[in-house]
Amino acid sequence: MKILNLPTFRPLRTGIESLLILVTFLVLVSPQSLFATEGDGVELAQVSSQPSPPPKTRTVVADLLMVDGGFYVVRGERGEIRIEVTPETQLAESFTFGDRIKAVLLPDDKAISITRAQPGEPIGTTSKSPVTPAPPSTPSPGAKSKPSTPPTKVSPNVRIIVADILMVDRNFYIIRSDYGEIRIEVTPQTKLSESFKFGDRIKARVTPQDKALSIVRASPDDSPGIRLEEGPLASTPTAPPVGIAPETEPTPPKHDPETTAPKVSPKVRTIVAEILMIDGNLYVVRGDRGEIRIEVTAETTLSESFEFGDRIKAKILPNDTALSIERARPDEPLGAQTP
Repeated sequence: MKILNLPTFRPLRTGIESLLILVTFLVLVSPQSLFATEGDGVELAQVSSQPSPPPKTRTVVADLLMVDGGFYVVRGERGEIRIEVTPETQLAESFTFGDRIKAVLLPDDKAISITRAQPGEPIGTTSKSPVTPAPPSTPSPGAKSKPSTPPTKVSPNVRIIVADILMVDRNFYIIRSDYGEIRIEVTPQTKLSESFKFGDRIKARVTPQDKALSIVRASPDDSPGIRLEEGPLASTPTAPPVGIAPETEPTPPKHDPETTAPKVSPKVRTIVAEILMIDGNLYVVRGDRGEIRIEVTAETTLSESFEFGDRIKAKILPNDTALSIERARPDEPLGAQTP
């Protein structure tokens, strides 16, 4: 009988050798994978840190057809456009039917800013391609970084309106301005100096959405009109004054009450327009900038009696009170003139 010599099985030694081989393989492979992962992370961080390019904008010059809530419907060279006015839109003033405006729009027709177009500016649309900013340069390890100057804070686009109140309709003050009627909304956040009524001349700080921030009574020196609120000027540091006592105190000049400056006469406008409606003592006319309500008082000089459709020539004060009204000549164009 032949006996077979089988190999001796050594499970413990084989297991230890396999474990040593596995550990050696992991030691050789792990640094490469770690470096590759770190490199990918740096590339992803660099790609994600690059700012996205600004959106493409259009500049539209068109005539205003209608104000429909938060939309301005305009007539351009290619038809009607519905421009959306958002709380971020910068409005130079309040616009009405017939005004020619200049609007900077996003691709979704949301307005960035709306201003009044220049008198000779033609209707049309121009596109502006975005400018991609250059990626920021990575500073060298040894270079010293200069402290960045903080950006200046821009105040919101607030208008100052000085006008006469035509009507108080619940939480709205309807006023008369050079560009027609404006509905100013009084909110719980509005600061009212007092209670106002028809005929009061007020001075209101108004947002682009015609919401009042504050309303006070206008002073006699405040002339009616609309202007943008100017931000506070940055104060520059100055050297402290040197305290030197004067030898003799200067005598202040004496003001003679009799030699005060004469009062400036109110600014008178001449308006040529068509009568749309006669509402009591008010002539509602259509001018080149929309509707105007002209008040006829006992001191108004009327050349004759007028009715709907008549073209008149009126001399009016800044508060739209008529000094005189006469029939306009056929060759006189519609518009307002200031002497």
